[in-house]
Amino acid sequence: MRTTVSAAKAVELELQHAREGMLYYTKLVENLEDVLETLAAIDSPTTTKRTKESSRTASRAKSKPAVKARQAAPKASAKSGLPPTGKDFWPTLLTDVPQPAAEIFKAAVNALGIRPSADDKKKLTQRMSNALSVMAKNGEIHAEGDRRTRRYARNPRSAA
Repeated sequence: MRTTVSAAKAVELELQHAREGMLYYTKLVENLEDVLETLAAIDSPTTTKRTKESSRTASRAKSKPAVKARQAAPKASAKSGLPPTGKDFWPTLLTDVPQPAAEIFKAAVNALGIRPSADDKKKLTQRMSNALSVMAKNGEIHAEGDRRTRRYARNPRSAA
């Protein structure tokens, strides 16, 4: 008799724990759906046609949130508000004192006057790395060190 009472008590506790878990995950799903709706509203223009489409996609997201998240990622990365940065842009950011690429990146963001997204940061970093590498190989700028300790400066010959 005593074992059935303790077994029943253990089952009740396990059931209570499972219900709390269900409440937690239900709330988590609701919060994630809200985040998806907010992100969809931020990315879409303010036209009424787009608003209707995003409300439809948000209602679809409630039924299949994982599928919607995978579909939204490529569309968002396809558009970039990053201004063009040509060959003449990067040398203007260099100083006479050698500085790491991170400092040049900060100067580029300030010069462009933008707040880059994660994708834009990646794209801008790739542009910067390529430009600095090519200019250093051509002798247009001075590079010292290697890999992560590499520092870039104006070429003393071109400054004179």
